[in-house]
Amino acid sequence: MHSIQIHKVIGLLISTFYLIGAWHRGDKPTFKEIRMKLFYCIYYFLFLVASVGGIIKNEKKDDSIFLVEVSMGILIVWINLSLAIWKQNEILNFLNVVCVFSIRNGDDCLTYNAKLRGLIKFAFVFLISLAFASFSCVFSPLVGSEKILFIKIVFPLDYKNSEIAFWIATAFLFTEFILTVTFSICTVLIWYLLLVCALRYEVLGGDLKNMGRVSSENGNVKMTQKQIHIKFLEDLKTSIKAHLHIKGLVEDVELFLSDLFFIQFGTSALCICGAIYCVAFDVGETLLERYIYVFVVFYYISHLYMITNYGNEIMLSSNRLSYCLFESDWYNQTQSTKKCVIIFGEYLKQPQTIVIAKLYPLDLTTFTRVC
Repeated sequence: MHSIQIHKVIGLLISTFYLIGAWHRGDKPTFKEIRMKLFYCIYYFLFLVASVGGIIKNEKKDDSIFLVEVSMGILIVWINLSLAIWKQNEILNFLNVVCVFSIRNGDDCLTYNAKLRGLIKFAFVFLISLAFASFSCVFSPLVGSEKILFIKIVFPLDYKNSEIAFWIATAFLFTEFILTVTFSICTVLIWYLLLVCALRYEVLGGDLKNMGRVSSENGNVKMTQKQIHIKFLEDLKTSIKAHLHIKGLVEDVELFLSDLFFIQFGTSALCICGAIYCVAFDVGETLLERYIYVFVVFYYISHLYMITNYGNEIMLSSNRLSYCLFESDWYNQTQSTKKCVIIFGEYLKQPQTIVIAKLYPLDLTTFTRVC
């Protein structure tokens, strides 16, 4: 039996929220902690207001298109920020309930860890790329002789004609981009939840295959035919309970994230269109601007791909359970147990699919349609 806990890297990401004061440590937040949460929400919302104001005030079409994409991204991060701050208990509860469990088979444990390492590596690339792109937007314009803001936001002070106002606006953008990278951690937590849901179905599939069999750790233990039948039936009951438990967890995750995914699909589709337009028609005066447009395409497509891919994995892994069940030694069991297996197998033929806003399935077919 292998005990699975929350991955240590995910634990470090969670500690970031505690460190910056976005999450409270007690059962209920104190007045000071609530004030800190409100500060983050209001301060980042000002970034959204400044970018939307830039769209209205800007006279250049290309700059307006870029600001629309930026505003969409800020909106998604602000929703993630609000979700992370005000739904702390729900997020922690999901992580503890979904991601803490036991695996009986050693091979299943190795597969679980290997797929989890793949997610962690991609999450590092995603966050580092986001940080590099964000800070490039802030610091690259400072290198030239003419000091301008890369993102032409609306600001209360006249940063075009005042040196002090310019540095205040730069500091504002810098802190906002730090929050952008920090609260994008919530996106990684969502990927982690979806992946673990899919992997738990795969682990259940391995348990279904090995029902009634003696584990390699107890390979010297000999069992009579009657004891094998009893063990198979007990394993079958355990697997049925485990399936109902996992199905309920996935339904809770779906209910919790459905509205967020719906907003992300709508905004991401618009931003991908805008960014591809900018890349195709070579919009942008500098190499940095072109790089940012390419990064925007990567950012939104990768995020859409990750959630639809893991939603697709949940569907496929739950769909494979009926096949895994009939790979077991069910045909050598008693007649009553065979009937239970056949009934359970028919029930497993209905795969579990996460549906966004009761309209779109979270799978790769939806991803290709969006692209």
